[in-house]
Amino acid sequence: MSKVYVNDGYMMLLDSIYFNGKEIGKISDTGIDWGGDAAEYIKLFAAQVRNAPVKKIKKKDATNLLKFTLIELVPENCKAVMGGTVSGTKWEAPSESVSLEGALKILCGTGQTIEVKRMTLNGVVRGKIGGDDPLGIDCEMEMLNPLDGSSPFSFDDTVPFISVKPTSLSFTKGGESKTVDIEASGAFSVGKVPTGFSLEIVNGRVTITASANTGAQRTGNIEFILAADNSQKAVLSVTQAAGNV
Repeated sequence: MSKVYVNDGYMMLLDSIYFNGKEIGKISDTGIDWGGDAAEYIKLFAAQVRNAPVKKIKKKDATNLLKFTLIELVPENCKAVMGGTVSGTKWEAPSESVSLEGALKILCGTGQTIEVKRMTLNGVVRGKIGGDDPLGIDCEMEMLNPLDGSSPFSFDDTVPFISVKPTSLSFTKGGESKTVDIEASGAFSVGKVPTGFSLEIVNGRVTITASANTGAQRTGNIEFILAADNSQKAVLSVTQAAGNV
């Protein structure tokens, strides 16, 4: 059964986080801390007015800083927040720290969506190994002004949506595996998978595997269907080169 919400203005709970269209994995139960620096002002006083400034000029605007700890350290999640490279089950950290930039989307469990047009993301591995808490990546995201001068962020009701990125994949005749990212407002199901292909879903990322092909070219589509509204679908086209017929 789909969730039904009336937006009463109370934003709580966390369903998912997307950065640059990719879902960030599970974070610690402390959630996302939204803070930042207060605006700075220059206050001008006059000798004749002793109870208040006669003029107040803003020197620096307030900032928005989001912090959380990623605890699901699978390779793709580590790459999404720290950069580096992924090879199979191995993640290799970058040779030096990097600052990533992109759009942010947060889906609240109470039915609201927060969208930020431009954020920087910096991640660093922190924590203890052997204690009660898992090792994590402390993530800090700072809001930047959009390049087009528009509003930097928004709050809105969550509307049903689902998308897949990329929307098409091509495979060699010998067989291989590739991944796509699903961005969705909730749980989703998968339609019929074409013959010769198989898939595995982990944390919204779908791994498509094509077996070796010894026949004609294989083509087909895979549908991802939103559970809350089955009219919302994302379609992935798959193609595999012909084998030795």
